[in-house]
Amino acid sequence: MASLENQQWLVILVIGVVMAITLSATGVEAQGKKTPATFIFGDSLVDVGNNNYIFTLAVADHKPYGIDRADKVPTGRFCNGKIIPDLVNDYLGTPYPLPVLAPEATGANLLHGVNYASAGAGILEDTGSIFIGRVTISQQFGYFQKTKQQIELIIGQPAADELIHNAIYSFTVGGNDFVNNYMAVTTSTSRKYTPSQYQDLLINNFHGQLKTAYGLGMRKFIVSNMGPIGCAPSVLSSKSQAGECVQEVNNYALGFNAALKPMLQSLQAELPGSIFIYANAFDIVRGIIADPLKYGFTEPVTTACCGAGQYNGIDGSCRTIGHLCPDRTKSVFWDAFHPTEKVNKICNDQFLHGGLDAISPMNVAQLLAM
Repeated sequence: MASLENQQWLVILVIGVVMAITLSATGVEAQGKKTPATFIFGDSLVDVGNNNYIFTLAVADHKPYGIDRADKVPTGRFCNGKIIPDLVNDYLGTPYPLPVLAPEATGANLLHGVNYASAGAGILEDTGSIFIGRVTISQQFGYFQKTKQQIELIIGQPAADELIHNAIYSFTVGGNDFVNNYMAVTTSTSRKYTPSQYQDLLINNFHGQLKTAYGLGMRKFIVSNMGPIGCAPSVLSSKSQAGECVQEVNNYALGFNAALKPMLQSLQAELPGSIFIYANAFDIVRGIIADPLKYGFTEPVTTACCGAGQYNGIDGSCRTIGHLCPDRTKSVFWDAFHPTEKVNKICNDQFLHGGLDAISPMNVAQLLAM
């Protein structure tokens, strides 16, 4: 009799597990709505720890990174707290997608999405080589293909196709192609291309990558433009005279962004069923820097919270002891390259609910309501 009861409980347990996986895969909520999976591609702005699992100089697995997280643990995020993918999932009410290289990124954990982003990655394959290791965009796509296969094994191909088709795909990439490639003294890139030629090279390559992504089943894209890289403390430490943003470098970003938006529009017109959303990070962050007091930033806007040297822009990994601002909510930049959690929250709010000047042709909330 006990054996029969055990068998009955085993059947109930198996059914419960299958139902839980199916509900997670299809995104069913109590209200009957579907919450899409989120898949993130890009660089250190959205890396949640993939670089912890490779040999690289670009890593954020040490303190003071994560100092404002509830658990104070440095997870590999290049921030004092949450980055934009975290905030999006907070809004969705779904678990944070794991870094694809984490051992836990398997089974049912894949069904709410995966993060493939890697610090140092760029549009070009050789971008980030100065850090030695990074997961390039082509490698990120390779991992995504493996994720698709795993999801199909878990829930079957029809349900997997639906999950992939309805998911949201975020791309944040391009800054490294300038800061850690074109502008790097260890590369010859700037001697091979004028800024305009290099911009065209990036746009053409990114165009091909997004078409490849579409071919892999991706349909709903949120693509961030390049932020004001000429205002980053790392750039200021070598190029700024008095702490002002370096317009020449910001012009690199502006030129790229001016070509990116129409490129996304042309892709949407060309690729049936696709949606390409352009997130205007440049103007949002530039607006914060132009009027910091409006947002409660009282520290010098172009000085990083942690680091060393002028503007704290030399120690890009914040390993220098004793250089840490006491209140991160007063600073725009966390380290030599990356914004604080507070800036991420401002950007995320604009991406979720902002108007066409912040994100177009619709915001994320409108995309989710479709």
